[in-house]
Amino acid sequence: MNALCHSNHSLGIPVQISVYEDRLYIVNSGCLPENWTIDNLMTKHASKPFNPNIAHVFYLAGFIESWGRGIEKICTACQEDGIPLPEYTINPGDIMIKFTAPEDRIVVSPTSKVGEKVGEKVGETISEVELQILSLLREDPAYTYAAIAEKAQLSQKTIYMKVKALKEKGIMERVGSDTKDYWNINENK
Repeated sequence: MNALCHSNHSLGIPVQISVYEDRLYIVNSGCLPENWTIDNLMTKHASKPFNPNIAHVFYLAGFIESWGRGIEKICTACQEDGIPLPEYTINPGDIMIKFTAPEDRIVVSPTSKVGEKVGEKVGETISEVELQILSLLREDPAYTYAAIAEKAQLSQKTIYMKVKALKEKGIMERVGSDTKDYWNINENK
């Protein structure tokens, strides 16, 4: 979302995402505001989105809390997930951000205990937070996002994002009606 708010869409170049086994790059066309450096980005600063209308729509939709906190929120999310802070490269016509996966990300079964290291580093990985969520849902499959967040001592937004990732990996799904639903963990994944 940060890349969409700050990209120069008039150039017709989409936000580019490159995914590798151990890293992820996001590149958007555009440049920093005049006289800004990477140091400015990493400290509290006023927001100057290249696309204020897109930023405003994201704000109204509840996807962003306020302007000027995008990088702060990215870094906080990395810290909460235990991954290195992103690296920024400022080029004349684009800005690139690199996320590096930590060495300890490994393939595990959803039946693993939190922190247990199983398997080898290939294919899909599962994070420590995701393992914690699975452990809590084995305790009570009827837990809500709010209950999981409270027990894990994390924000509901973080829990929502991690549950979404687990669902996308096919590890869990929501089953039942609106009033009697529960989480089903696919123990064969």
